[in-house]
Parts: sequence; structure tokens; C-alpha cells
Amino acid sequence: MGIEWYRDLSITVLGFVTTGVLIFASVMFYQLRCEAKSALLSVKEASESVSDTVAMVQEGLRPLLPVLALIQGILGGVKNIGKIFKNR
Repeated sequence: MGIEWYRDLSITVLGFVTTGVLIFASVMFYQLRCEAKSALLSVKEASESVSDTVAMVQEGLRPLLPVLALIQGILGGVKNIGKIFKNR
């Protein structure tokens, strides 16, 4: 057993260790990809739900908008009249 044998042994061991590390890293990246994909799908579903809720609220409030605008205008007028009488 000369130095060549130890050199070949170290190259072989380094090859096995490198292969093991590459396999381990590949598995970890695959798991990370799967988790990120499921998280993105969850975010997409949540955003679609929020979009549907906003559309439903907008449709429900559409008939009330003229009434709310009238009330806001009346309140603004009352505040301005109150300011006029307070200044006197």
C-alpha cells in the first residue's frame, strides 16, 4: 500500500461524500419548492376570496351611495352654517 492507494481512497471517499451532499441538497431544494408552491397557492386563494368579498360589498353599497352622498352634503352644510353663526 503505497501513497497511490491513499490518494485513490481519498478521491473515492470525496466522491461519495460529494454525491451524498448533492443528493441531500437536491431533496432540500425540492421540499422548499413544494412548500413555496403551496404557500403561493394559499395566497392566491386568499386574494381571490378578498376580491370576491370586495366585489360583493361594492354591489351591495352601490344603491346606498346617493343616500350617503346626500347625508354627507347635509352634514357639511350644517357644519358650515354652524361656523357662520359661531363667528358672529
